[in-house]
Amino acid sequence: MSILNKQNTPDKWKNKYFDLLDENEALENTYLDKESLLCKTIVRLSLASTGFSKHLDPHLLRIRQQLKNGLKDAKLKVELERFSTALMTLEEMDSEESKPDASLLFNFLFEHFSEQKTELQHIEAKYEKDGYSNTQYLFVDINDLIDSIQQIEPLTEQDSTTLVINEDDSKLINAQIQHLLEDAEIPELFEAKAKALKDKLYTNIPIVNILEDTASLLFQIKKHLQSEQQEMAMFLAQLTEQLTELGIKASGAHSASKTSAEKRTLLDQSVSSQMFELQTSSKNATHLEPLKQLIHSRLADITRQIQNQQVQEEVERNQIHSELETLTTKIVEMEQESRELHTKLDSAHQKATHDPLTNLPNRLAYDERLETELARWKRYKNPLSILVWDIDLFKQINDNFGHKAGDKTLILIAKLLQHHCRETDFVSRFGGEEFTMLLTDTDSQSALKTAEKIRLVIENSAFNSNGKKLSITISCGITQFTTDDTSESAFNRADKALYKAKNNGRNQCIIG
Repeated sequence: MSILNKQNTPDKWKNKYFDLLDENEALENTYLDKESLLCKTIVRLSLASTGFSKHLDPHLLRIRQQLKNGLKDAKLKVELERFSTALMTLEEMDSEESKPDASLLFNFLFEHFSEQKTELQHIEAKYEKDGYSNTQYLFVDINDLIDSIQQIEPLTEQDSTTLVINEDDSKLINAQIQHLLEDAEIPELFEAKAKALKDKLYTNIPIVNILEDTASLLFQIKKHLQSEQQEMAMFLAQLTEQLTELGIKASGAHSASKTSAEKRTLLDQSVSSQMFELQTSSKNATHLEPLKQLIHSRLADITRQIQNQQVQEEVERNQIHSELETLTTKIVEMEQESRELHTKLDSAHQKATHDPLTNLPNRLAYDERLETELARWKRYKNPLSILVWDIDLFKQINDNFGHKAGDKTLILIAKLLQHHCRETDFVSRFGGEEFTMLLTDTDSQSALKTAEKIRLVIENSAFNSNGKKLSITISCGITQFTTDDTSESAFNRADKALYKAKNNGRNQCIIG
């Protein structure tokens, strides 16, 4: 038995060696498959994250480049450490950014309109330097540039090989267009078209079609604004003409009155002169008959002059009366037009300072109210607090339930915020899913109590969308104005508190 074991020992270890070799090879193949899958996942995640923050994009690009050499590359480890450091400071860097990133949009335009790349780069540089007070003007400049091209040939199959946009980039460009449209001021006449365009941004419509629809909408808005400007110019021209006419008529009436007075003075002087001559003649007369003839002649002349003066004055009075009636009618018409213009201006101001979806005051109205409240706060030293609200996971609501559900959420939140604050408080839609509140005579602790009450009300509120229950939560950043605060510094502090509430798990209120 012992001899048999000794004879079989070499074969036994040999088989074990080959088994282990096969097992090791299988493990190595599994490891390589997992490494490849991990690299692909990281690359896709980095592509999906591109555009989220311009501070992270260079790191993401370098990570994708290092992944070509595998996970064991030493440079990859260094780059991941740098990315981790940048990610830690992302909150502070992103809080300073006030405008949406439009890099992918411009990259697409550079590819699609290569001959106009220089002009597009000027527009991009102006946008990056905050040269546009409203993103609507950015779209108008892009539209003007594209509109100036006499003929744009459609993409051919050959062109499609040079212009390749993957699905992730297309979604990112759609998201950027959506953010830019949120900041644009859309006239009421085009709200339905703008809403339909925003709905398309949540579908898989090709990006080229989206850009064409956006350009078409903005071109129509531009034409509408130009038409309104022309109408206003015509109205002002008519108003100027009417004022000039009134001035001429008033001047004519004054001149007629002045002329009439001068003629009456001349008549008085003529009568006085003739009466003096009669007196002199009477004293020096030696015969009665010539004196009687002289008196009769002079009296007839005086009577004729007086009658002529009366007739002339009657004509002039009628003329002045007619002109004054015309003047009065013109003034009444101008007063009516002035009231109509005032009503239009009030309506235009209402539209310009209110969000059409929620009917809350918008960011422009917020800036105006904040200026007033800051002046009052500096004068009377009463506490003033600012609250910045942001709907939690709002993008998921749009993605999972549709854009209409997102709009319904915004309307519901707006009503709840407005209903659960005082009349002296000010609520506005700051932009997108973000809202602001100004609480007068309220310190930060009292503001926190108010915010918590509103947060709980919203947490317990829900509505059905296509038969599915949609629950909503909201986060809030709070701060109280201090001595050296400006509107920007206080807002940034509240905004950082909001980011902290988001990072801590959402659905909470934090004082900053």
